[in-house]
Amino acid sequence: MVHYSLKYGERYLSFHLPDEAQVVEMGPNNVTPLEDARGALQRALRGLDEIIRPSRRVAIIADDVTRPTPTADILPHLLDYLNSAGLSDDDILLLAALGTHRPMTQGELERKYGEAMERVEVVQPDYRDPEKQAIVGSMPDGSPIEVSNVLMKVDFSIGVGMVTPHHVSGFSGGSKIVLPGVSGERTVGDMHLLSARLRRSFLGMKENPVRALMDLVAERAGLRGLVEVVVDGIGRPTWVGAGGVREVFSEAVDEARRVYEVEAPSNLDLVIASSYPADIEFWQAHKSLYPAEMVLRDGGILILATPCPEGVAVTHPEVLELAGLSPEEIDAKVRRGEIEDPVGAANSMVWSKVRSRIKVVLVSDGISEEEARSLGFSWYGDLQEAIDSELKLLEGKPRVAIMRNAPELLPKV
Repeated sequence: MVHYSLKYGERYLSFHLPDEAQVVEMGPNNVTPLEDARGALQRALRGLDEIIRPSRRVAIIADDVTRPTPTADILPHLLDYLNSAGLSDDDILLLAALGTHRPMTQGELERKYGEAMERVEVVQPDYRDPEKQAIVGSMPDGSPIEVSNVLMKVDFSIGVGMVTPHHVSGFSGGSKIVLPGVSGERTVGDMHLLSARLRRSFLGMKENPVRALMDLVAERAGLRGLVEVVVDGIGRPTWVGAGGVREVFSEAVDEARRVYEVEAPSNLDLVIASSYPADIEFWQAHKSLYPAEMVLRDGGILILATPCPEGVAVTHPEVLELAGLSPEEIDAKVRRGEIEDPVGAANSMVWSKVRSRIKVVLVSDGISEEEARSLGFSWYGDLQEAIDSELKLLEGKPRVAIMRNAPELLPKV
């Protein structure tokens, strides 16, 4: 037997595989982190010189606790830079890019945003409250673009986030800080449904229809600049950039590929994956499905170890009723107006599409067997038991991948 381990929340799960298994291990590439991240950030901020104007109000839109961006380290330097450009802290708002996630607790806000909490006003938008949205234009289909009305209090905004491969938009970061970050429910729903109807995943596709829609909405909402980082598999910055939206995002994508694009075999029988660092709930952990699916054969098996202390989806409970249906059934319900949560419906459609091609097995303390089966997945309470049981279904010498940091990986098949 050969022994391995995978990160599971704050601890590791150990397991073994039979000698006859053909095993490949996959994880982020070993990229040297920045020696002087603070100095690199301060130099990069000069890229905002052509964007900043004194006597204006600015919103900093920063990602939330579901992302390992070192935001608390970035914000003081960004605020100091804005002060040096003629803006006082009173001219600056900090807007949390929650998307459709729950609001952060006070402790999470303090950890995520650090000393910025004491310097500027911090707002957590409510994407579901129509009274807290503003219309800033029209989508290609004519529906209104709705974003947080907090953005109407400022002249322009700067996004702060990180870039990794992402199944909906190709890569995270860039204009995604606005859509879905601070957009209203209808606009976020339209975006997710567009993605779900077109394909299972846009993972690693820099240019795609969803990204084009995000760019449109962000431009209409007044996003003028970015501060982006790329981090390695344990959260250390490997690159930082600041400046215009498209230019900085493009450079960040190149770096994200350097860290997360990995050579990978195809047509594997089994993938054993960890959802770290997207562990909070399945709404985050599901990002593990898409890189795993890329390397599995039709009918292959994914065993996903994911703690999910907050369960399946705090703000999208309807997925437990939807995800077990076929994609066609879910979409029909959306079109008939029978579903209140279009974002949850879109993700349910994609999970159903993935499930129609591979078998998904959850090993989780935070998701019950009943909940897993409602999603159309299998469930085990113990990782080794799951591996032993699922291996019995495979013949010969199984081809297996162990996938670390699965939500961030971009397999190059």
